[in-house]
Amino acid sequence: MNNNRGWGLNEMIILCCILIGFLILAVVMINQLYTDLQDVEQDNQRHYGYTYSEIEANMVNSAKKYFKNNKEVLYITSDELLQNNYITSIELTPYKKGEPCIGYVQVEDGIHFKSYISCEEYETNGY
Repeated sequence: MNNNRGWGLNEMIILCCILIGFLILAVVMINQLYTDLQDVEQDNQRHYGYTYSEIEANMVNSAKKYFKNNKEVLYITSDELLQNNYITSIELTPYKKGEPCIGYVQVEDGIHFKSYISCEEYETNGY
């Protein structure tokens, strides 16, 4: 026999259970996503800093700006760059390490800039 009365109570209960199940699943997945994002953000806050080659590049870029205003220098130390606000201590801090590196940039002919740094666990050859 054909039922022409539309939805019955049994069908409505089954549909509601399916929809509630999908809703619960979505809430759990969204909660997990936010938890993962918070963990990544906390890791990024704990492990700020740069690789040693990035620190050397930061020193060179800052020294080029400093050299534009002080053309007579042959060596530019990290302390000079820090004191004159051409670089920040964070830009000198290695990734996952606490202390900023120290160093200098050697200027040759006003064109070539070579950075030398000394950190807790790393030192550029020739420093």
